[in-house]
Amino acid sequence: MLLFDCRRLALLLAMLVAAASSPAQSSRAGWGSTPYHDAMGTGVTFRVWAPDATSVFVPGQFNSWSQTATPLGKELTNGVWNGNWSADVTSASVGQQYKYYLNFTGGSGYISGTNVWRHDPRARKVVSSSTGSGGNDIIYDPTAFNWTNDAPVSPALNDLVIYELHIGTFYNPNSGSGLQGKFTDATNRLDYLKNLGVSAVEILPIAEFPGTTSWGYNPADIFAADSNSYGGPDGLKTFVKACHARGLAVFLDVIHNHYGPTDLDMWDFDGGDGGASGGGIYFYQNSPQCCTPWGSRPNYSRQQVRDFIQQNFQMWLEECHVDGFRWDTPGTMMYAGSTFIPEASTLITNINTFIHTNYSGKISIAEDVTSYGFDSTWDTSYPGAVTPILTNTVDANRDLNALAYDLANNVRFGGAAGFDRVAFLESHDVVGDLNNGTRLVTAIDPVTPNSYRARKLSLLGAALTFTAPGVPMIFQGQEMLENQQFSTSRPVDWTKTNIYSAIVKCYRDMIGLRRNGDGGVIGLKGDQISFLKQDNGNQLLAYRRWQSSSPTQDVVVVANLAGTARASYPLPFPRAGNWYVHFNSDSTNYGGDFSNIGTNLVIASGGSPSATLAIGPYSVLVLSQTPLMPTLSFTVTDNTRIVSWPANYSAWILQTATNLEPPAWTAVPSSQYQTNGSIISVNVTPSGRNAFYRLYKN
Repeated sequence: MLLFDCRRLALLLAMLVAAASSPAQSSRAGWGSTPYHDAMGTGVTFRVWAPDATSVFVPGQFNSWSQTATPLGKELTNGVWNGNWSADVTSASVGQQYKYYLNFTGGSGYISGTNVWRHDPRARKVVSSSTGSGGNDIIYDPTAFNWTNDAPVSPALNDLVIYELHIGTFYNPNSGSGLQGKFTDATNRLDYLKNLGVSAVEILPIAEFPGTTSWGYNPADIFAADSNSYGGPDGLKTFVKACHARGLAVFLDVIHNHYGPTDLDMWDFDGGDGGASGGGIYFYQNSPQCCTPWGSRPNYSRQQVRDFIQQNFQMWLEECHVDGFRWDTPGTMMYAGSTFIPEASTLITNINTFIHTNYSGKISIAEDVTSYGFDSTWDTSYPGAVTPILTNTVDANRDLNALAYDLANNVRFGGAAGFDRVAFLESHDVVGDLNNGTRLVTAIDPVTPNSYRARKLSLLGAALTFTAPGVPMIFQGQEMLENQQFSTSRPVDWTKTNIYSAIVKCYRDMIGLRRNGDGGVIGLKGDQISFLKQDNGNQLLAYRRWQSSSPTQDVVVVANLAGTARASYPLPFPRAGNWYVHFNSDSTNYGGDFSNIGTNLVIASGGSPSATLAIGPYSVLVLSQTPLMPTLSFTVTDNTRIVSWPANYSAWILQTATNLEPPAWTAVPSSQYQTNGSIISVNVTPSGRNAFYRLYKN
């Protein structure tokens, strides 16, 4: 009996020793490296999914890069290991570098040996994506950034005008640094975008990529805003906050149809290749699901991978305050050639539902599919359909019937065009060097891309795009007559904003027109279009634009696609009465060699209302029945003078002067504005002197 008790005691002691030496899993939340400071202490929680590993360690600056000093413990759920490893490390702190060191049983056809160094798949900051020495991860506190007074922007789809840009090229080429542009450089250019009038910027992918320059479509570290080139997560957050301060929404281009293909530590991450084509826990192993033309396809059939992807969206929204996404080819997520991947379609739908349920006003845009919960989709066939019409060297050969179809319909997917399509003539794909792209003005005139004809027809194409149903988008440089291919080695040439300042002004006016900034053209924010004229002989196209809910607030768009002016062209109008010209692309404000043909007022009359109008060569007119200039109203009550004007002219500012000889106008502070329904008003107490008022828009 005594012998039995001794053996029991020895066994118990052995178990206690084993338990004491076994690392404990963390009870704290968080993936990757998550700093903590609570009643229990200070340190960093590390957590990683590695079901094929036999042990996991965290070497780093906090333990002199020891491969054995800091083990992670297996996480048990109801006594069963869930494939995760975690530990709280009190010696680790923010800013220190680390990496995972994983051991596994035997090698495979793709990994030699029994251990590997790996990037943290959830690292929010890295030194670089390199898989070699020095390519380490950095402990980062996602809660430390100062978001005080940040005001995220949620533009309605009918007020959305997108400016697509690439962080690495959106900087001053004369800085002398010779380096890739950073988030801070792009931040310094945001006042320009605010003045241009766009409502959102869409930035090409910024997840950490190999090397120093890239379009960004080869992501290596999915959760890390690029530090090696762009300035890391704090740089991104500073950029986003600065955009919000200027009323600009930020859409992030994201990639989950493939990862890599290089500097990809997620490949065979924990030593197990999974067989077949390899790839391990994060990727499909079998053909055709395993592969895309650009890299390995994530394995959407695994819950852990689905969580990884959804939580990536969640991170950008919650930690970086982005306002929406543009998904790179979600069609590639769902189709491997003709093979449908149902778990991908479910994932996409679930993520969009998650976004719209939990983050009000956020926008999700697809590149190549409709439905699945997306708010809109790039009409990637639009530029290929419209640009050849603009570039036709024989005016008489332009097919206006085809052009009318392109304006009124979703060219790629069919059906009536609406806010579920993003329309554009330039994008990174259309004009980029990797696709042998061509800028619109170069396509129109390859020899002299700044010629009269190139300027005129490119502005005409832009005006058609801004006035057609859908969400309009332009690509960086388009508004300054850029004729060079987009390339990561070619920064934006900001001198062209001066050289072609008239073109920039035209784009600013077209964007303001599309957003109804001056009032009077609310129909352009509508979803309806019908054609008043399709005259192939004279190359003249006219259409009516309106909102379903406001059918009487018509806007009429007239386009002359011929190089010959029309002095007195008869045209039907939706209603009789005065029609005011709000925009004329032939204005000499947009080109010293333009003709300024056309009057400011057209009067339609008759039982079937019609009028004659003049329009310049290669030009667009936009008309409505609302006068161009808002009218001030004055009301005097006792000692208070009330000055008011329509609220749909909110872009105008009220100015005052005490005399008109000479005038010395000063702005009335906007803090004094009061908005009541459809009226903006200012209360002014007379001070015993003359006071004059006017509305002014720069």
